[in-house]
Amino acid sequence: MSDVLQISTEKFDARFPNVNQTKRCWQNYFDYTKCVAAKGEDYPPCKQFFKAYTALCPNEWIERWNTQKDDAGNDAGVERPAIMLETPAFFKYTRHGLQPHLVPEVAAEVDGLPQATRVQLEDFFDSDTPDCSRFEEGLHKFIALDAAEILMLDILDPTITVRTAKPANSYMAIGSEAGTKRLTPDLFAQLANSLKPDIVIPLADIVEEPLPSLTQGKRISKSVTRSAKWLDECTAALTYPAAVFAPVVGSHSLELRTMAAKALADRHDITGYAFNDVCLALPIEQKLDLVQHSLELLNATKPRYMLGASAPDAVLCAVLRGIDLFDSSYPYAVTEQGLASTYVLGSDDPAKPLPHSLDLWQDAMFADFGPLVDGCTCFTCRSHHRSYVHHLLKTKEMLATVLLQIHNMHWYQRFFDDIRCSLERGTLAADAAFFLQRYRCEEKPFSELDTLAAQMCSPTTKIQRKRHAEAQKP
Repeated sequence: MSDVLQISTEKFDARFPNVNQTKRCWQNYFDYTKCVAAKGEDYPPCKQFFKAYTALCPNEWIERWNTQKDDAGNDAGVERPAIMLETPAFFKYTRHGLQPHLVPEVAAEVDGLPQATRVQLEDFFDSDTPDCSRFEEGLHKFIALDAAEILMLDILDPTITVRTAKPANSYMAIGSEAGTKRLTPDLFAQLANSLKPDIVIPLADIVEEPLPSLTQGKRISKSVTRSAKWLDECTAALTYPAAVFAPVVGSHSLELRTMAAKALADRHDITGYAFNDVCLALPIEQKLDLVQHSLELLNATKPRYMLGASAPDAVLCAVLRGIDLFDSSYPYAVTEQGLASTYVLGSDDPAKPLPHSLDLWQDAMFADFGPLVDGCTCFTCRSHHRSYVHHLLKTKEMLATVLLQIHNMHWYQRFFDDIRCSLERGTLAADAAFFLQRYRCEEKPFSELDTLAAQMCSPTTKIQRKRHAEAQKP
């Protein structure tokens, strides 16, 4: 009797429900090297990891990783396969590890979102050492995030522009519901090694400047020195192979921005740059002038990520200055005020003025049974109408913000798609100029993030928002 040839494929892995083979291949290889080091090759789980990665990974990847591992003496020397993210792009904004108003099953209704999520550590500082650090399977699994998702670990929430906790030379102070917590470079590295994110943004001393002209140069100089010291300590203590996006500091001082950028330009242990000027009280154009000054001194081949520039007009200006990546806090701010996004990059009728958003609180919505935006293909516009969302807002039902967030995230993703198409056509500068001319003639264009910073409750809570309460006054 002849031998029977058995052909089998790797079994389903619950860590990879969407079967992203690149990351699944890498993770099984990485788990195998760890398993062998701890238990030996004959340990059954190690054999399973071996079977998985040999079935999933191209032979040339395995050969390269084995060579890197042998040269380095351990698995820490292995480089992860590149994860592709078409830019300009955004990282999905979260609070406590969850997209606002969207549980994962609902978020799946928003088609085309990038597989990239940012999480801020301050959301988890309910004790001196966050509980999530004790979860050995990493942050992806802790917050039920698809393992194929690119996960960025930052520290501070970009929507909070006023902070009272003050840093010291050895730690960054984080305000939390449990009081002020101290985050040291060693603790940050310990958390990053435990949580296993794809990208980390180390500690930086961000200067809060409600009046930049009153901030003394000595304070900014101290922040540059302190941030450089913290970056060195964080990178030295990191053992998990996460990409490091180095904070670029210097506030409104061109001299100090030059010093900070030059110190980063020749470093080979960082993958990208992060600009966080959220607390700098200047118009976006002036902020971008400062950012561009730093960019001219940095490595142009590395990705550049900017916080606090997620409003559509700011995104366009920042892309033209060379920024690649953004956070997506703007759609959340729009939702929190009961608005639906309507802005468009380019239009069939350039002479027709269009508002950048639709206020669903307006009494005129009571008998309007059309979609939030004509022609929109999001779940909300396909399934519901303006009158219903208006009713949900008036009765403070949570479904109102869920439906609005679905629409606003869909619209934001469409906006970035349009930016990339405009870049391919070579017309972005002209399209951006027309966009800014059209929408900045409004009374308060794209000011939702500023409004959000001054408000504490959602439109579906029992406390009416101040903006809408004042609108009802005679």
